[in-house]
Amino acid sequence: MLTPLAFATRAAIRTSLVASALALSQIASPAPTSAQETVSVAPANLVYAATDLNLRKGPGESDVVYTTIPYGAELERREGGLVNDYIPVRYEGIDGWVFALGVVATPQALPAPAPDDATGDGSFVAFDSSLERVTISPLLLRAAPSLDAETLTGMPEGSVVYLTQEGYENGYITVDYGGLQGWAYADLLAAPSA
Repeated sequence: MLTPLAFATRAAIRTSLVASALALSQIASPAPTSAQETVSVAPANLVYAATDLNLRKGPGESDVVYTTIPYGAELERREGGLVNDYIPVRYEGIDGWVFALGVVATPQALPAPAPDDATGDGSFVAFDSSLERVTISPLLLRAAPSLDAETLTGMPEGSVVYLTQEGYENGYITVDYGGLQGWAYADLLAAPSA
């Protein structure tokens, strides 16, 4: 049977050995390579503007616009769910709401930027003016009539598009945006105001 002094001595020795082993394992471990040092995981609460977005006071088109968020900007996704197709975010310290379909989860998922000159270079022939529509919210031009389809580009609110009359399916309609043709969600298009 161990005396209290012998028991305490053994416990101290065990603790010292474990601490020494841990310290030695840290010293003996190889230093991370530069590739390991640069790998970082993006926080789950970040999203990126897939088009120019209006940061609004509330979750609706009639809510006040605080500022316009540029394409590719990083946004912090705030707590809260989808309301009227808007999600709560923080941009440059300002809390607000953006159209949910106007954001992507990673920078790699950003669509190609909108054409530099959406009005064309003179070679684009506009369709009949009765086919002209305006986006009433930021909108993605897609390769097919589906939310899962490839994004061709983002169209800011107020962008002019022309109906091509080639198809209507799943709530999407074919449009021409500055010479780029694809599918846009029809409910977010309106006739231009006179």
